[in-house]
Amino acid sequence: MNILFPYLARWRSANWSRYHQLLGALCRQGHRVYVLQAPMWHGAAETNYTDAAVVPLPAGMAVHEIPVPLWRARLPLEKLAKKGLLTLATRRYLAEMVRAFDIDVLLLYNFPQCILAPAAGGRCKVVFDVADDLLSMFATEAGRWQPVLSPLARRAFDALVRRSDLVTTCSSTLAAQLPGGTLVVPNGADLEAAAAADGRPIRAEYRPPIVGFVGAFEYVVDFDLVLDAAAMMPEATFLLVGTGRQWDDVRRRALARGLANVALPGPVAYPRNLDYVDAMDVCLLPRVPGPISDGAAPLKLFEYLALGKPVVATPMKEVELIAGDLVTVVRSGAEAAVRIREILARPEGWRTRVEAGRAWVRSTYNWARIARDLAALLAQGR
Repeated sequence: MNILFPYLARWRSANWSRYHQLLGALCRQGHRVYVLQAPMWHGAAETNYTDAAVVPLPAGMAVHEIPVPLWRARLPLEKLAKKGLLTLATRRYLAEMVRAFDIDVLLLYNFPQCILAPAAGGRCKVVFDVADDLLSMFATEAGRWQPVLSPLARRAFDALVRRSDLVTTCSSTLAAQLPGGTLVVPNGADLEAAAAADGRPIRAEYRPPIVGFVGAFEYVVDFDLVLDAAAMMPEATFLLVGTGRQWDDVRRRALARGLANVALPGPVAYPRNLDYVDAMDVCLLPRVPGPISDGAAPLKLFEYLALGKPVVATPMKEVELIAGDLVTVVRSGAEAAVRIREILARPEGWRTRVEAGRAWVRSTYNWARIARDLAALLAQGR
């Protein structure tokens, strides 16, 4: 099976997504994947547009860069504008690539790509995969333009749903908001990468116990809660790995509060970021409350559990539905500090829950199994 995936970012950015995992697993199972990516955007605060490292591609994957007019120009609503420009530029090449690569499946994942579905000319199956609450995210990004732009976004979203042969999502919470017939294709963890993780050298660099977070420093993450917990736990190192538009602000606030126990090593490419997870005693999944968080099934949930780590999370509807008591839910920095101390004081008492989480990921939420199931689904009707 040949899959074409127009990506609205750089494929080798520090932010390893659902699509890196899913498409990589499909390649390892013998399928071919052609990724279309954005040009480099030097100096961007949005880390999706810069390369973090030279990450080897799996056999069967090829990455093609799309030239985009005005890409280096400074524009209003810059992130949204860049996605629009990239999608328009991709449309020029799409029909030719579908023919040249004998594409079976065009995989789309964001509503600006509604113009790409008809460009395929009916030559392949069109799949719209909804990995997040896209309309709520758009409303946040649009800021004061939200009243004008959100109705347009809704129309584009609905158009992409109509033009797709199949709609999938990683979240049953999101599936309930989508048309009947939407199928859940969950997130998971790469078991081989988790087994190879080695946190010992990293653990030697920091004072234990280590409480950690790995991910994008974006507005959906509740860093207020994290810094409050760090202030209440000077005996622990809070190791916050990643980067993004909030990174400088988090660093400034940690310095202003005198939080010498907060470490910010910056972006770490996958799979080395799993070494950092392996070095941690307790892992954090702190999200700002709201529809974006409620619909999310974060990759880090599955990676934390695959590495046998206790997980402390803020309330998230989908996470609570799928993981239940495998995660410890907190609503404030003070509550987080109490529960983290309980975990650290009685690690033996948490072993059963940790092992249950690891077994749960192995049996159900691993990328090899998820990719096989998706490939069988995509093959139907071909």
